[in-house]
Amino acid sequence: MDAGWAAVVAAVVAAVGAIIVGVLDKFRKENHMDHQVVLGMLKILHKGQQRVEDRLDNHLEFHATEGMLDNERTVHQNGVEGNS
Repeated sequence: MDAGWAAVVAAVVAAVGAIIVGVLDKFRKENHMDHQVVLGMLKILHKGQQRVEDRLDNHLEFHATEGMLDNERTVHQNGVEGNS
């Protein structure tokens, strides 16, 4: 192989490598953006879950301080006891 063909082969290899790097870099940027979107959604879900847990805790505390559940069962520290 003479120097001319070696230069052509080297140029082709460099071009293919540059294309591959460009495609991989594009996927990397998209992946980073996707991770940011998912992180934002997880934060929203976490806040919603925390609000539900707070409301449930408040609701259970209300029933515990009242001493009776709506269905005539008594609330104790160790659980719920039926009034039968």
